[in-house]
Amino acid sequence: MKFSKIILMLTLLGTILISSCKDEKDPDPSGTKTNTEKLSSGNWVLFTATFNPPLVVTLGANNFTFVNLFDIPVIDSCQKDNKIMFNADGTMTIDNGKIKCSPTEAQTAKDGNWKFANNETQIEITNSAYFSLINSTKVILNQVTVSETELKGITDYEFVNPNTQVKTTSKVSFIFRK
Repeated sequence: MKFSKIILMLTLLGTILISSCKDEKDPDPSGTKTNTEKLSSGNWVLFTATFNPPLVVTLGANNFTFVNLFDIPVIDSCQKDNKIMFNADGTMTIDNGKIKCSPTEAQTAKDGNWKFANNETQIEITNSAYFSLINSTKVILNQVTVSETELKGITDYEFVNPNTQVKTTSKVSFIFRK
């Protein structure tokens, strides 16, 4: 009888100890990270950048139409795997990915600054070599949405056709993924 009471007490004590342990894996069980925390929690790779209306480039007597940034022949494969990091301190870093454009190119480099604006519906990017195709000094991404795995935004792009000097404005829709 005494032996069964000891086993019952040990079983009860073990149950209490096991059920009182907390799972410490998720410090925020509600999953309510801020957009800054989501944006600065990893490396982002450009998945797609589409032009609306499409860019029309005249070379000689031929017109070429580009809907996606990656379709433009001057975009090298070494640029397509680059990663961008939006650091929590408002700076940006570029990682040149597995395929570097030059063997002497640094793997990572500082690349401008970023900040949220207008209740986190915009990201203002300044002095970024990565975004210099759009504008060398300041790019505003509008209609920004950030999840744990995807960043979306739209910006204006003014393109001047090198042959005809005709200026067109297009919207560029970006999707970055982790």
